[in-house]
Amino acid sequence: MRLKEWILDVIFPKLCLGCGEEGNLLCPSCRNGFVFRAPTCPVCSRRNFTGILCASCADESGLRRFLAPFSYRQGLVRDLIHAYKYDGVRELALIFTDEIAAFLNFYAIRPAASSLIVPIPLHRARERERGFNQAGLLAEALAKKLDLAMSPVLRRRHATDSQIDMATHDDRRKNVAGAFGTKDYLAIAGKTIILVDDVSTSGATLYEAARTLRASGARSVWAIVIAKG
Repeated sequence: MRLKEWILDVIFPKLCLGCGEEGNLLCPSCRNGFVFRAPTCPVCSRRNFTGILCASCADESGLRRFLAPFSYRQGLVRDLIHAYKYDGVRELALIFTDEIAAFLNFYAIRPAASSLIVPIPLHRARERERGFNQAGLLAEALAKKLDLAMSPVLRRRHATDSQIDMATHDDRRKNVAGAFGTKDYLAIAGKTIILVDDVSTSGATLYEAARTLRASGARSVWAIVIAKG
């Protein structure tokens, strides 16, 4: 396998997605340009440095904690997520995972060993179209990095429209209402569940998933994404 990778690197050398320098998908210089975004409540935008939501915001969202190392407004971060999600550059999952782990370490946030990592699922048709579930691949890599269990206990009950072009939060909330179901209640009951996705914009998808998991017996639900829009 290493010989095959070496041959491919010779024929198709990796170029930095930030500056085009040959050698790595992301060169050290571009990577050092990343700027962490302080933990902020996704509902009211108040900074708190722990990721723990205000009591009223936690009730509204179903989340106990929300963590996003980067802002989606950072041009390089946005370009990398686009390359990962739409161009299928799957190796970026490991880079994102390293950055998430560094972010957690920087803010001294340590999930309990019994926590369960759960990816936001794609509908089967969307996953076939894309070729993979970007949240699933990221969740697998993050679980391995943090030495936590991972299980796809969430499922999509029906397809939903893309949230990107929806103008209001209410439209997005209605779009994902009832979109999720759960399986393997024993794996969920009493656990802290860590939802993983690539980007959160309005938060509607994460909130709906969190409410579904809480209704299925989860003790608390965190969310970790690469970037907050």
